[in-house]
Amino acid sequence: MEAEIAAGVGAELGEVAPDQRATHRNGYRPRAWETRVGEVELLVPRKRSGEAYFPSFLEPRRRSEQAIVAVVREAYVNGVSTRKVDRLFEQLGIQGMSKDRVSALCRSLDEQVEAFRSDRSQASTPICGWTPST
Repeated sequence: MEAEIAAGVGAELGEVAPDQRATHRNGYRPRAWETRVGEVELLVPRKRSGEAYFPSFLEPRRRSEQAIVAVVREAYVNGVSTRKVDRLFEQLGIQGMSKDRVSALCRSLDEQVEAFRSDRSQASTPICGWTPST
């Protein structure tokens, strides 16, 4: 968000650049970002004048939520414990990512892997992305 607002304002936070600056910063506004894995409290920068700033990553809500779920699943696949994942998200400022939620997300991943394995074992021909021509 800081890079986006700096581009919109024309200067970094605290930078003196009167010839490049389009406007000035005007503090932050709190915004709760609700996801399936918990609520994230964001401080969204404000501009003093001009078009209001809205973070680009908040527009596709489902995509950003899927990114958080992907991080949890990646940690699970790499053997990170649910307690460590919980602590990681607390350090990132995401509240509500309990060990139980991490386990539930990982159970759904286990179900998808099992479905993939059972489908492959029932296939009569090997799975191949291409076939060589002769």
